[in-house]
Amino acid sequence: MSSVAPERLSRFLSFLLRHRPGDYPLSFDRQGFVSWSELKETIQARFPEASEEEILGVITGSDKQRFEMRQDKVRATYGHSFPVNLGVESVEPPARLYHGMARDLAETILREGLKPRGRAFVHLSASADEASAIGRRHDPLAHVVVIDAQAAHAGGIRFYLSGPVYLVAEIPAQFLSLQQE
Repeated sequence: MSSVAPERLSRFLSFLLRHRPGDYPLSFDRQGFVSWSELKETIQARFPEASEEEILGVITGSDKQRFEMRQDKVRATYGHSFPVNLGVESVEPPARLYHGMARDLAETILREGLKPRGRAFVHLSASADEASAIGRRHDPLAHVVVIDAQAAHAGGIRFYLSGPVYLVAEIPAQFLSLQQE
């Protein structure tokens, strides 16, 4: 019996737990959790060769901490395009945070601010290198926007930490600048 590539499982888990909950018969609670047994059944219906151990490995073994398992429930820790109460407390952010993007979006974002664009939150990285790598998924010459996170926080913007990602509802333009190459 052949196994499923972890990347394929991760993509399908992201699809199920972050973006399209109505496409499959999964019961989500308000915090975005689904039962492990329901999730496992759904995944194995799509990938019959996927073992329980392989699925658990993707959920618990990712260095990006995309998923979380609590008791017998699983959820995505960030990236939702539907409303979820992650139950995380606001945190004081580091001095600077970063957001990678395609070049054609930079001017608009610097003028209008960072908005979630189809997701529940804007995702911010703790390092410019990480943000650049994320931006390069959409544009090989991506730009990185620097967020003056301390000033934004002092101005009343609430930051949340979920997994390795900082989340925020939006960032007004006055707290943004373009990283100089």
